[in-house]
Amino acid sequence: MPELSLGLIGAGFWGEFQAAAWGEVSGARLAAVCDRSPARAAAVARKFGIAKVYSDAREMLRSEPLDFVDVAAGPESHEDLVCLAASRKLPVICQKPMALDYLSCVRMVKMCQEAGTTFLVHENFRWQTPMRQVKQILESGRIGRPFRAHLQFSHGDLSFYDRQPYLFEQPHFALFDMGPHLLDLPRFFFGEPQQLYAQEFKVHPRFAGEDIVSVVLRYDRLLCHCELSWRTTGYEVFVEGDQGTIAWYPDGRLIVDTRDGETTQRLTPELYSWAHPDYGFAHASIVATNRHLCAALRGEAVAETTATDNLKSMWLLHLALDSARHHEARSV
Repeated sequence: MPELSLGLIGAGFWGEFQAAAWGEVSGARLAAVCDRSPARAAAVARKFGIAKVYSDAREMLRSEPLDFVDVAAGPESHEDLVCLAASRKLPVICQKPMALDYLSCVRMVKMCQEAGTTFLVHENFRWQTPMRQVKQILESGRIGRPFRAHLQFSHGDLSFYDRQPYLFEQPHFALFDMGPHLLDLPRFFFGEPQQLYAQEFKVHPRFAGEDIVSVVLRYDRLLCHCELSWRTTGYEVFVEGDQGTIAWYPDGRLIVDTRDGETTQRLTPELYSWAHPDYGFAHASIVATNRHLCAALRGEAVAETTATDNLKSMWLLHLALDSARHHEARSV
């Protein structure tokens, strides 16, 4: 099958890494880049050898014979851009969060369904190597039936957000920046929860929105605590089953402790010349995600993170906001 031609919309901080990651994917060719800043789009085009540069998405979609579009612009523009692609019956991949409110997400999914076009979401945390390994261990039954889990991710230092200064001004910071990842992972590991309870508050004065979020997901026979904060436990993922435990540490250790003893794997991310060293597995996972989504668009795989599936994560995000606002649990 010939290469698929794609257009990238958004050449900002994350869009640049998207462009770099597509260069690692066989089966797709980045033919055009669009950004409302012509200079920014031109800079990314020069860096990655992209032939065409646009400052208007409509013009790019009219002018280029594209096979699909990757939307890496800010979330406030996602609905308009996804619906624009749908109006031209172009398959579209969208960055997380799908949109900044749930009804917008519903409209986007409906528009693409009615247009008969594929709509995928670039949810990359589940494509990080350690998360795939945790999932594999859970499915193997090595720790038996899981009944307790704790997922906790640190914001790191402020230099991360100096690279994306608009995050300081968002009315919701932690929930919309990392929340989509944190609420997709338990769905990836354990399936759909039955109930949710959330609390949020702000610690650092530079953020307009919350920077601490704690969400408890209740399953039939499992409790999962999802936490975003400035300080973490030693691990990022901990799952306890009736026959053992799994623990993933950001220093690279994946430890499985069962009745047969403890085993430790040392995991390291695949290194790319363009990847920022501070982002470790996160940047490597962009490539893994793009490869998977490209294979799905080529008919060689079944996409995991369709927009229809991601809508369930966005519903959890909506419920977390509502639960935190009213200090009440919510049925899913």
